Amino acid sequence: MSSPMNGRFTPYVILAATVLLAGSTVQVAAQDKSEISLPITLQADQRTELRARVEGYVETIHVDIGDRVIEGQVLVTLDAPELEADVRRRQQMVKQAQANLGVARGAVATAEAKLKQAESARQEQKALKQLRVTERERYSRLVGGGAVQGSKLEEAEFAVMAVDAAVAKIEADVAAAKANVSAAKNEVEFAASGIEVAEAELTHAQTQDALREIRAPFAGLVTGRTVDPGRLVSPGNMMGSPLMVIEKIDVLRGVMTVPAEEAALVGVGNTVQLSGFKVAGEPKSPDGGSLKVSRISQSLDMKTRTMRVEIDLQNGYNETDGRYQFLIGQYGSATVSVGK
Repeated sequence: MSSPMNGRFTPYVILAATVLLAGSTVQVAAQDKSEISLPITLQADQRTELRARVEGYVETIHVDIGDRVIEGQVLVTLDAPELEADVRRRQQMVKQAQANLGVARGAVATAEAKLKQAESARQEQKALKQLRVTERERYSRLVGGGAVQGSKLEEAEFAVMAVDAAVAKIEADVAAAKANVSAAKNEVEFAASGIEVAEAELTHAQTQDALREIRAPFAGLVTGRTVDPGRLVSPGNMMGSPLMVIEKIDVLRGVMTVPAEEAALVGVGNTVQLSGFKVAGEPKSPDGGSLKVSRISQSLDMKTRTMRVEIDLQNGYNETDGRYQFLIGQYGSATVSVGK
């Protein structure tokens, strides 16, 4: 093949090589590595942003940045008089419900006493009826024999009828008394359930009031504070700045990102050496041994095509100067021994 140049044709030589491998597959293996060097960044083992769960004004701030706190320690106290007032109101409602239960139980006792009185009167009238019936029968025999006048029999019959009417009235009184007892017992059950409802509402109010105290969810270090006394805070500010940030840094996470082509080489338990950190003492794992890979994500980030790898790092604390061995956010280099 030739092309014109300066009125002449200058030859160009193209070298091409074609390798045909019929029925076979060629695999290219990556070069074996025994170590991988990666950048590493230190992060807190746990981190949380504290926000208000009830509305109120910041009354007291008990800690500041750099303070070590224990789990459950009160960090911020809010002033919310309406919550305290609601607790007191609910407490009075519980007392009122308990008093209602006492009244209802008293009503049951009264209704049962009236029922016993009605039943006693019924027995009395039944006995009187037997007496009047006996008298009527006796007068009936005497009138038949001519011993007494017929008016006596009529009086005896009227006496029986009067007793029957009294018995009917007493039966009605007994039925009414039983109904009153049943109604009074229902009132007791209603009053008892009222106590349960009042106590549940009191518990809810006390729980809400307890939220005025913002506590540490775990032992750690206060690394952020964006609130001052007198500030109005509310749960509606969830997307705003947190009141405080607590981080657990006695144990740190060393975070590395491994490129996709080397991700398969890294596994849990691989030895790790750190460099570039100006700290006193040899870095150790939480169990006091050498640093090792603690966990791998086993997935690649879709944007960076890298895999997250973490190590656990013991962060010693010096009681004398109040400083930790490592700082959150420090970065350096890590050499991971992956072997062959």
